[in-house]
Amino acid sequence: MNYTITFDDGIVYTSPDIRRKDPGWASEDGAKRVGIRELILKIPGGKALILKGFEAYNFFVEASQALGARGAKIDAFCFCGRWRGHVVVYRIDLKTGKVIKRLARDGQEYFGSATRGWRMGLMGEKAESGLCLLQ
Repeated sequence: MNYTITFDDGIVYTSPDIRRKDPGWASEDGAKRVGIRELILKIPGGKALILKGFEAYNFFVEASQALGARGAKIDAFCFCGRWRGHVVVYRIDLKTGKVIKRLARDGQEYFGSATRGWRMGLMGEKAESGLCLLQ
């Protein structure tokens, strides 16, 4: 389960498996490049989540930790696209495999709260997102 970012300058970045390793969303040098044109997440079961044309993108994890346990367990991944004051949020539940799409106002994308870590997209593009089968 990894994502691929295509930047406006044509450079492509592919993350490691995000279930097992820090994908580098906050640390890879894409933040210093031009805007993101497209983000594709490969999902188990032969599907892909595609977000393209958004003004900004975000990725974060939901994690939990049992009392007395060491380390946290990742429960879900969230991929977001912001466009004209609204945010589309795709939440991928690792336990059930379900992908849930939600729409929210900008600044209320995570159950009524804002998130950090937004990366620049492209202004003036038509935003598109959805699940598709991998070929």
